Amino acid sequence: MIERKVSLFKSDYMFTTGDIPILITCTDLSDWICKHGRDSVSPLVNEIMGSSFAQNWNLRTPPICLIDVKADHIPTQYAPRLQPFFFNKPCFGSSLLKGGQVIDKTMLPSFIKSSFKRKILNKNDLLKIALFDIWIGNEDRHHGNSNLILDQTQKGEYYFNVFDHGAIFNTSGLRHGIDLITDNESLISSELVKILFGSVNNLTEIVDNIVQDFYLCTQSCEQDLNTILLKIPLEWDFNLIQFEDLLRDNIFNDDWYSQCEQHFRELIQTNLYNK
Repeated sequence: MIERKVSLFKSDYMFTTGDIPILITCTDLSDWICKHGRDSVSPLVNEIMGSSFAQNWNLRTPPICLIDVKADHIPTQYAPRLQPFFFNKPCFGSSLLKGGQVIDKTMLPSFIKSSFKRKILNKNDLLKIALFDIWIGNEDRHHGNSNLILDQTQKGEYYFNVFDHGAIFNTSGLRHGIDLITDNESLISSELVKILFGSVNNLTEIVDNIVQDFYLCTQSCEQDLNTILLKIPLEWDFNLIQFEDLLRDNIFNDDWYSQCEQHFRELIQTNLYNK
């Protein structure tokens, strides 16, 4: 199951990103990025699935929860863009990593420095994340929008964390099947990946190890699928039976695994070997 929390006091901050989440403090005094089901609960379902799958892939990702936001805790200064009815159902919460920094182009010069790169203890996870995104059809983690946090909580130890999975499954399009993300929709074509992997001598070994792990990770996700689906709250009134069938038909089959591996290797070849 998924932990459930309750807001403590009124939020005074709304993020200006597309989902316009709010920052909320809960009764346990923890701070959360709180996403509401403004137009549809599908992005919230995707958030739970993406975060849960990432854990099964042994990728770092912020803790998640469900949040009941009290009516008098909804910020009013952002109306009409932010409406009270957005919060009538439980919201999706992603823990605010206070020692983390969202990776954007202003950080790229830091990654060029050898002293900085040495502090990244899960560097190869960046390519693993790229394969993860291919498998789940994530169209929203790329050169223009990393949806990555560099966790610097521990002095001298940096870790990539994935977050924001609202656009997976080709932006909730599984009923139409699933398609491979494009080069421009992949982290592999980003400057960050080129900085970290463009000159490594053992790239082939790294890629082969990630691909080998890929099949174990997807197997783990499939084995835990029913448990993961139970995290989706009844209040969202989401058709779990149909959703499970779509998942099993589209992302848990040998043909899709083969397509993902081939596409991953081709993107690596195009962007890193033929740079």
